Amino acid sequence: MMGSRASETPATTGSDDVTSPYHVPAELMPVVTSLTSPERRYLPLWYLYDTRGSELCEEMIQTSKSYKLWKHEYSILQTHADDIASKVSSPAVLVDLGSAASSKTRLIIEAMLKRHAVTFVPVDTAKEFIETCGRQLERDYPGLTVEPFGGFYMDGVRHSAARSGIKLLLFLGSSLGNVSIREQLKMLQEIRAQLTDQDRFILGVDMNTDRETLSQAYGDQWIPIWRDNLISRLNMDFGGDMNHEMFAFNFDFVENSADGDTPSYVQLSLSSSGKQRVHFEKLGIDIDFRDDERIHFNEGPNTSCKWNMKQLHSLAERSGFAVDAQWTNDEDNYCVICLAPAGVSKPTV
Repeated sequence: MMGSRASETPATTGSDDVTSPYHVPAELMPVVTSLTSPERRYLPLWYLYDTRGSELCEEMIQTSKSYKLWKHEYSILQTHADDIASKVSSPAVLVDLGSAASSKTRLIIEAMLKRHAVTFVPVDTAKEFIETCGRQLERDYPGLTVEPFGGFYMDGVRHSAARSGIKLLLFLGSSLGNVSIREQLKMLQEIRAQLTDQDRFILGVDMNTDRETLSQAYGDQWIPIWRDNLISRLNMDFGGDMNHEMFAFNFDFVENSADGDTPSYVQLSLSSSGKQRVHFEKLGIDIDFRDDERIHFNEGPNTSCKWNMKQLHSLAERSGFAVDAQWTNDEDNYCVICLAPAGVSKPTV
């Protein structure tokens, strides 16, 4: 039988029932629901990035010779940080969605501090991690106040929108590409609705669609993060007996027409190496996996989207934004774009 099934310990099926007798925190219930789905098993992408996952990811993306998104974006920000900072009038609140260690964001912080004191709001689900990083940022930059917000992207957007003052909203690291294709337009439309005329939205996106390059970038170097640490966390949170050696890490690339609005995308997943049963003590359930059955890293089809400029401009327009400025790296395979609420004039600096 494929799917969740009763073990020797009587299992329960409703969310309230699972939470109460097995003491699963409410914030982890989406993980339980997605992992035990009999139709398509997946894990919410945010679950991969606990403190340890975030630390491993920061180290890998800055040192990898094949995963170059961090380096591409850093080079653009290094060259154009002053241009980006000038897109909002002073003073402005800097908000960074999915901030992690804020390693690239430091360039924008430094550019803004040349003009005025800065309040920085890093947004990330790894709250303890960004709090630690925030304390270090305040030590490194006199004149900087850091107010970390632990939560999802849109929770951070709404939290920031409730503040007074002009906002410079960053969404870097091609993180939009990790959002389900089915949700991207809706998400950007909601972000647009939360911005005032003088706010600006800085979006970093990957435009590399070379299959061989991507297969190297998203290869085995991700195993310590997206298999080993992930499975360790599942075992810890739910009392599981998953063996990481029994799951393979997979890369696939779906290439869509460059003339259409749907970007190409990478798919990453784990697959079961043979038939196996995994027990989760805190849930009181077993999960049976078929040979090669997948655990996907997102509810939607994509793990990471790869746009071209036409698709990017179309998405911005359909979301209610106008392109204020854009900057690309020397290879033209990464873009940082400044979006303004459509139909408004540029701020007076």
